[in-house]
Order: sequence, then structure tokens, then C-alpha cells
Amino acid sequence: MITPRFELTQDDEFVYIKIHIANIRFSAASIEMVVNDNVFVFALPPYYLRLRFPKMLVENEDATSEFVPKEECIKVRVPKLNKGEFFPDLDLGAKLLARLNEPSNTVIADKENKNKPISLIQEVEISNDLENNDNNLINKLEQEAMDYDWEIPQIMPTPLTDLKVNVKYGFNDQYSDYLTPSISNGNDINELSDPDHLQSDDRIMERLIKENIKFDMEYYANDYITAKYLSGEDSSIIDALKFKSLFEKIFSESESKSHINIEFSQEENDLMTDLPRKSFLIDDPRTLYYTIICLLFSYCYEIRSFQGETTIESAWTIGKMSPQISCLDSQLIQSNNETEKNMIKIILITMSRRALGYPLYRHFELIKKSWFDVYWILRCGKRAVLKVLLAIRELFRKHDIYYVYCKILLDDLCAWALRDDGCNDIVLRNLSHVLKKDIENINKKDIVFEKIIKDETDVSENGIEQDDEFTFLNLEDVEEYADEAYNSSLN
Repeated sequence: MITPRFELTQDDEFVYIKIHIANIRFSAASIEMVVNDNVFVFALPPYYLRLRFPKMLVENEDATSEFVPKEECIKVRVPKLNKGEFFPDLDLGAKLLARLNEPSNTVIADKENKNKPISLIQEVEISNDLENNDNNLINKLEQEAMDYDWEIPQIMPTPLTDLKVNVKYGFNDQYSDYLTPSISNGNDINELSDPDHLQSDDRIMERLIKENIKFDMEYYANDYITAKYLSGEDSSIIDALKFKSLFEKIFSESESKSHINIEFSQEENDLMTDLPRKSFLIDDPRTLYYTIICLLFSYCYEIRSFQGETTIESAWTIGKMSPQISCLDSQLIQSNNETEKNMIKIILITMSRRALGYPLYRHFELIKKSWFDVYWILRCGKRAVLKVLLAIRELFRKHDIYYVYCKILLDDLCAWALRDDGCNDIVLRNLSHVLKKDIENINKKDIVFEKIIKDETDVSENGIEQDDEFTFLNLEDVEEYADEAYNSSLN
């Protein structure tokens, strides 16, 4: 059966369903339409549509249907049980396609007992008392969202003998053996030596080494000097810094700061309809929020760099910058870590380091501006996050090779974000405030790279060169060197 494309609207008394059918001949007798409580079913072979609405409908003499040949659609009008009742999220048609009693549990760690999972979102049994169930679920979600803790959990490292041979990665660590075929086909986003067999800590180690190697002091110094002294000759970075993001505009123009109206295009609704419709049992939803932050930053940096546009290289750049994609690293910090406590700061530093190694423009102020762009997206809520995730997914979906990252991460992440028990507005608001505080506190000394410094004068007494030495460089050091070199060139 084929799920037809459909559009939903409403007024105080009715829900209007516009069902698109094409290139078929039929008679009125072959159409079946049923309204049962909050469920609407339409069947016209080969089309089948079942929608589960958030409020109750009623089937009576006011219900109508009409075939419009010029538009190749059937327009259906269904009365609301309670006149004047507002049906939320009708523009997110994909949400209404969910099955009855679909498991929807998300698990997080209990603060008192780290090894005992607790349910973040319980499965709600559909009953006639739908309104009470909705209110109870909303109240429960709001309280648990307010209690979210963004500190790094203290977990004992897994003994070597207990490690699984089958390495998992991707969304909720559910996938394996996807990358090797992709690499053989030319996947140049991948940064790992053996992605299908490296354990999480090994992926982190390779990522850190690659970040240190990839950072080019001369490249960074050149962009720094160009923006500071030579903007008259090349204003690209200055123009990017002046760019105002779409979501900052939307938030500033919104009358209500607690509910931002984000609308989806028909194309975006079609993309949501194509998302996998399945339930998720999430081990730790914080990992998904961390992944979302990283993806949002990568996207915002790319969009700001080109002043609102994407390029043919955007999928590559976003993939390279996102450790969850290029390094399959959703953990971000070694499992034996006993010093770092603030996971949001770890994300800020990790993504800032990657932004200084892969994009076309590499500039600290551009990084900070992009982080504030992420803040505005989070403040605009779940719909804004979903809108950006769909845009990122579309960049990868259209690529002959990079689409593999849709299969292991982006498809599921978008589907999870769409669900009522997925991405949560209150969690996002809480996260935005924590993120903003850390953005304001991060500085150039926090962004450190370990580099090999070659000294041609460093030789032993017998004329043999000494071993290369490692040194730690932060961005402030590099900028001081750049200023000195530029000023000396003027003399």
C-alpha cells in the first residue's frame, strides 16, 4: 500500500484533510473512510492513510468528502467532537502516522544509582480519557526536563574481557558494518583507520590526534590577519561575522518568547513523511542532545561562512566538523576521564577545534558567532531544531556516498526529534541557557593544540638532529605570533 501525500488544516469546528491521489481511475464505492475517536482511516487501493489525531473527532452528518479532478485530490471535512478545540501540530503530518500503543520509552541514568536506568518517558495507554493522559504526560515531561543534568556521568571503565567484539556506532549505538563498503566507494568524510572495528575510546584517540595534525597555524594566522588588518582587500570573514541568522531574526520578532511559531514547507513535510516510523528505546537521551548540538554548530558555521547559503561542499564540511559523523564519536570524552565535569564545555572545545581544521574560513570570532546561532535555534525550540536537522539530512541524502550517514544517524535522529517523546522543548530551553553561559566564558586560551615544532638549530654536538618536540599552543599564542610577523613585515 502507498501512503498518499496529504495536507491538514482546521477551524473551530472541523479538521480538513486534503489527500492527493494521482493517475488512478476509481468509483465512489471503492473509497473507504472511517472515523473512530481520534483515528481517521482512508483507503482507496493502492492508497492507504491512517491518521491518529491529538484530540477527538466525531463522524456525523456534517462530515463531507469531495473529489477535485483538477487538483487530483480528495478533500475531506471531519467534525471535531468539541467545537473550538485546537489540534496542535497538524502541520507535522508525519507525527499523526504513528501506530497505536507504539513503545516510546527513553531511559536515563538514576542520579542515586548510576547503574539503574529510569524511564524518562513512559508508554501512555490510549484510553477514552485522552485529555487527562496528555496533561499527565506533559506535566511529567516538564518536571523531568527541568531536572536534566548536563554533567559528565562518572562510569567505571568496562573491563577488557567484557568488551563486545561487535562494535556499534551511529544513532543510540545501534549500527555496525556500514562504513567499510562506504570507504571502498570513496567516503572521504571518514577519519578513522578502521571504523567498523575501533572501540569508542580508540575513536576518540584517533580524533584528537587528527585534530592536532589538521590544525594549520599559518592558515589560522592568515585568516586572523586578513580579518584584522586587510578586510579592505578581502572582506569575506568580516561579512560572515556581520551575518544575522534566520532564527535570531525569528526569535527577536516573535511576540511570545515561550512559543516560537516555526512553519514547515510542503517539501519539509514530505521529507518528514519519508522518515522511518518506528519506536526508540534510548539508553541516554543526553547523548542525542549532544549530537544535536554538534550538528547544529557544524551547520551554523557553514551557513554563516557563506551568509545563508550552502555549497556543493557543505555536506563534506558539516560531516568533517561533526565528530559523530567523521569519527563515529558520540562519546566525546574518554571513559576513564576523572577530571572533566562539564560536558557542554567539552563539546564547545571539541567543535571549536574542528572548526579550526576543516572549513574554508577559520576564525575564533566566527566560531563564537556560530555558537550563538546554535543558541538561537535552541531558543526557538523543537520545531527549529527539526527544521535544521532536516536540512542537514537532505544534504547527505542527495549524495551518492555520504547517504550512509543518513542510514546510521540522521534518519533516526530526525524521526526521534519529531516524536512527542523525543526532542523536548523544555530540555532545549534549559540546554540553551547552559550553552549560552559556557559560550560567554570560553576564550582563546581554552582552544589548545598539541603540535610538533621543528627547530633547525636544534642539533647535537656531532651534527645529528635532535628528536622533534611537542608543544602546546593556544589561539592566543598563535595570534601573538601573527601580529608580530605582520608588524615586522611593515618595517
